Amino acid sequence: MRKHLTSVCLAILLPVILPSVLFAATITDISGRKVVLPQRTERIIAIKGALSILCYLDAASGIVGVEIEELPSTKWIGARGRTYSMANPHLRRLPVIGNRSKPVPEKIISLKPQLIFTGGEAQAADQLQRQTGIPVVVLATGDLGHEKSEFYNSLRLAASVMGRQKRADDVINRIEKDLLELKTRTATIPVSARKKVYIGGLQFRVGHGILGTSREYLPFRAVNAINVVDALPVSQTLVKGRFSIDAETFLTLKPDVLFVSEIGKDIVMKELKEPLYSNLNAVRNGQVYGLLPHFYSADPATVLAEGWYVGKVLYPEKFRDIDISQKADELYRFFNGRPLYGELERIFGGFRPLLDSK
Repeated sequence: MRKHLTSVCLAILLPVILPSVLFAATITDISGRKVVLPQRTERIIAIKGALSILCYLDAASGIVGVEIEELPSTKWIGARGRTYSMANPHLRRLPVIGNRSKPVPEKIISLKPQLIFTGGEAQAADQLQRQTGIPVVVLATGDLGHEKSEFYNSLRLAASVMGRQKRADDVINRIEKDLLELKTRTATIPVSARKKVYIGGLQFRVGHGILGTSREYLPFRAVNAINVVDALPVSQTLVKGRFSIDAETFLTLKPDVLFVSEIGKDIVMKELKEPLYSNLNAVRNGQVYGLLPHFYSADPATVLAEGWYVGKVLYPEKFRDIDISQKADELYRFFNGRPLYGELERIFGGFRPLLDSK
């Protein structure tokens, strides 16, 4: 894996002029490709998730075009809730250069970018570079869990290209600081006293109800909570991360607390009224709580805010000093440049109980 990680080798080359663009340096991107960079990077395209990384680096001012998925949509509420886009509303007024699965080379060329950042595979990046004649750098959105190194290396790589090295260091240090504090606050809770939890209503590919869940859910891991699906055999879940469980298995898990991603809240709350689920202890005890959805797994502010809220719900004595709306906005200010919690609360509902306690 390490051979694919960032190896930024700013080896100065003799100036070469190709289609009126001056090139000056070579890097190795996340996929292991050697990319010759232009001397100037004032006009940028970032696609397939790479735009979020540019935004976290406060380097989105040079973006000249976006995928259609970045525009607010009346068909899918999630399109209105991408934090990096909400904090940079100018992005939603830019020309569209295609969609996430199929960027249109002619539209990209017409905007005269000097560099393209993209998520995805090396082969697709090579093809886009051939089609446009513009250098293409592969990044990885990663997450704050098992793929954290990919996310951090992508931040550092993009920062080296855009001259944002200090910002990348600040972002990484802030993530590590919060994760350490969350872990420390809950580290002394005995295993026997740790709450059993479950996340439902997650979206992947299509919308899901209570059975749409996730293994190794980072906000749970961050506060040493016991995610009941982590104990299931991997063969039963087939994949890491998000998956759909069957109802029979779900009913055997008996979590103390249910958390619901608010992207699937309407489906879940309707299901919880059905006889099959209404007898669950968490439902009868009113232990059902809403979480803000995040659509890129490395969305640091939302993922960390979820961790703080989960901790406060499960272990209030350990998080007595935390006002969750203030903590969320502190995170959004740092990672996105402006407070966003109020807007997200209006869109999705915010961090809150979904049933009355009994």
